[in-house]
Amino acid sequence: MARKKKKAVKKAVASKKRVVKKAVAKKKPAANKSAAAAKKKAAAAKKKAAAAAKKKAAVAKKKAAAAKRKILAAKKKEAAIKKKAAAVKAAAAKKAIKDQIAAVKAELAAARVELSTAAKREAALIKMAGNKEAAIAKFVEKWTKQQLAKMEKSLKPKKRKAKKRK
Repeated sequence: MARKKKKAVKKAVASKKRVVKKAVAKKKPAANKSAAAAKKKAAAAKKKAAAAAKKKAAVAKKKAAAAKRKILAAKKKEAAIKKKAAAVKAAAAKKAIKDQIAAVKAELAAARVELSTAAKREAALIKMAGNKEAAIAKFVEKWTKQQLAKMEKSLKPKKRKAKKRK
């Protein structure tokens, strides 16, 4: 019988422990609920702060990207201006060279005309010199003949004409 008593005492102690545990368990959720709510609020606040920081970072990133694009556009514009100026300068240089070439071509054409004129003049002078020599030779020969004929005539005895008596 003694054993039965022990079981009953043990059951009573165990049931008391259960009651205390239940009471403690009931009290804890109320305290836990407010702590959990506070934790949830803190977590939500952290999430909001993180989201706000994320938005700020995205806005800053967008601003930086826009600034980069602006700088790139300015650089492109400057490069285009430089390229255009270089093209204008090159065109001016090309035009100057073309003008020089045209002037040299004109001078060359004038020199060709002058050269052909000089060549024609030289040929005419050579021909004229030959003709002159021939004319001089012809004249000298004719003149010599005339002079010799005069000399011959003067050396011949003169025939006197008889005077007619009236």
